[in-house]
Amino acid sequence: MKKGPRHSPLSLDGAQEGPIVLRGALTAQVPGPVWDPLLRWPRDRLTLDLGSLEALDLNGAAQLLWLRRSLGGRGVALDFTQPPPALQPIWDLASRTLGPPPPKPPRPTFLELTGRNLSRAWADLLDLVGFLGELLSHLAGLAPRPWRLRWSATMRVAETAAIDALPVTALVAFLVGLILAFQSAMFMRLFGVDIFVADLVGLSIVRELGTLLTAIVLTGRSGSAFSAELGAMKANQEIDAFVTMGLSPSRDLVLPRVLALTIATPLLTVLADLAGLLGGNLVMVTLGHPVAVFWHELSSHIDASDVATGLFKSFVFGFTVAAIGCQRGLSAGSGPAAVGQATTRGVVTNIIVLAILDSLFAVLFYVLKW
Repeated sequence: MKKGPRHSPLSLDGAQEGPIVLRGALTAQVPGPVWDPLLRWPRDRLTLDLGSLEALDLNGAAQLLWLRRSLGGRGVALDFTQPPPALQPIWDLASRTLGPPPPKPPRPTFLELTGRNLSRAWADLLDLVGFLGELLSHLAGLAPRPWRLRWSATMRVAETAAIDALPVTALVAFLVGLILAFQSAMFMRLFGVDIFVADLVGLSIVRELGTLLTAIVLTGRSGSAFSAELGAMKANQEIDAFVTMGLSPSRDLVLPRVLALTIATPLLTVLADLAGLLGGNLVMVTLGHPVAVFWHELSSHIDASDVATGLFKSFVFGFTVAAIGCQRGLSAGSGPAAVGQATTRGVVTNIIVLAILDSLFAVLFYVLKW
């Protein structure tokens, strides 16, 4: 059996003026008492010359680092010269893993945090705009050749997004209409004008709440599902496989989802409007107003323009929810955590964008007197 090279035992050469030269092998076989003279070093600085070492292992490097901490506790600064090139990797590894932790980076100031967040938000906005432009170009190219769309996938997504979401959407709209009618009726009865609860509930549901509630429900249900599905595909490198095969993820994966939700949202909005009005009607019946009176009051103050306003916004909201959900999924990173982050970002972004769009629509329709 071939034995390794024999090394000289460790020796410390030098005077109290330093530096102290370490010669021989600094390994696990070095006894602890060899460092006793250095632990009683009388000066405030000590330098150890490692250039003459013949062997070094992690245990020996750990002893040197322990010596530095021990002397540092007594106010003695310990410095090292570089070991021979053959031993440098061992010394670097020990210094990184066993040495003192690196200093914490300075805490960023408020202006730095603000600048970073604004820069990140601006880059995110540019990504959204670029994705929207790519999606619109695919829609424009689909108009003369509609058979190129995967209609089977589109109908399947529409079924999942619309029919399966109908119960929860109708329930939420019904409860909101009921609560809105009940709260307003308690106040209006003081003045004997509780019949106008029908107008308040009708205009609120048809023009605003029905559309907005449907979009929010679809955000939490369908938009988040789009983000999770595409995010998982991105994490599993399935999106990269699409691109490698010459396919377009935005055309083959995103476009069917966006069209399906854009078509399904107005249908869900109509049903949500009916559910919300039924909730208001139930409250009016309990207050002693017949069903016919409620619907007659509605027909007197709600016309086709109010219904068209809600349906127009529902088209825009459905497109927005699907597009942002898909964009967040495609921009996800790698790993399981990235899927959850993409889903969260998709829901949060959708809610913020829906609130902004609804505010802009309110101002626009007010200016247009529509």
